[in-house]
Amino acid sequence: MGNKNRPVLMKDDFELMERIAKHGFVDMEYIYHFNYKGRKKRTIDDRLRQLEKYDFLIINRTFIPPEYTSSYRTGYRIIGLGKEGIRLMKEWYDLNDNIKAISLRSPYRMYHQVQVTTVSDVLYENYCVNTSNWFLSDIYSEKEVYHEEALNQPDALLIFKRKGEDGKQSPSVMVFLEIERSYASVQSLKRKIRGYHLSFKDGLYIKKFKEKVIEQRILFVTQSDLQKNALYEKLIELNETNLHILLTGYQEIVKNPHDDIYMRPNEEDGKYRLLSKME
Repeated sequence: MGNKNRPVLMKDDFELMERIAKHGFVDMEYIYHFNYKGRKKRTIDDRLRQLEKYDFLIINRTFIPPEYTSSYRTGYRIIGLGKEGIRLMKEWYDLNDNIKAISLRSPYRMYHQVQVTTVSDVLYENYCVNTSNWFLSDIYSEKEVYHEEALNQPDALLIFKRKGEDGKQSPSVMVFLEIERSYASVQSLKRKIRGYHLSFKDGLYIKKFKEKVIEQRILFVTQSDLQKNALYEKLIELNETNLHILLTGYQEIVKNPHDDIYMRPNEEDGKYRLLSKME
C-alpha cells in the first residue's frame, strides 16, 4: 500500500472517501478505527500519503492535542477530500470544495467535531451488531438539532428505537450528546442543565422531530479522567435529580460503548449502560 505510483483505488479507499464526504473531514484515529480493517497503522499511513500525493485526499497537519504523548511527532492530522476525491464523490454527495476552508478553520473546533462524529459512529456501529433490543436509528448534527427557543445547544442528538420497530410512531429514546472540551464552571454547567430542563419541559425536541419519545437522556463525554472526575463532582453539587444524566470518558466510549461505563451523578455507586433499564 506504500506504492508511490498513481493508486488503483480499492473498496477500502472508496469507503473512506464516502465517510469523509458524509462528515466533511475525519482524523487519523477515526480512520484507524473504521477503515482499512486488519491493516497495520504504518500501512494505512503509507496508503493515505499515496492518496494525498494524487489529490484524492488532503491532510492538514495541525496542533498536538494536550492528551497526545510525545510519540505523536507529526501532530494532529485532519483528513478531507482532495480535488480527485471530490470529483468521485460529488455524484452521490452535495459537496463543496472545502480544501481552503479546512486549512483556515480552527483546529480545535475540527478536533471537537471529529470527536462528536467518532462517538456517534461508534455507537451506531455497535448498536447494529450487539445483543441490545435497541438500535441507533438517527443521528442529527449540531446544526440539525438547533432550536431557536432552546437555551441549550447539544453537539448531536442520537435517537434510539427498538429493533424491529422503525418509523416515527415507534417508541424512541433521545440521547443528547455533549462532548466537553474543557473544565466547565459550575455556573456554565448550571445554565446548560437549566436549558435542558426547559427544553424537555416544553417538549421542544419531541415536537421538532415528531417522535414518540419515552425518555430523554443527556450524555457528557470528557477528554480525560481528571476532567471526568471534576465534572462528576460539579454535577453532584448541582444535585440534579429530575434529568437522566450520564457521564463517561472519550476513550471508554470509543472502546466499549455498550458496556457498563457510564456514571450517573446522585445515583448509587456503580456504572451503567447507556440505555440501562431499557434493555
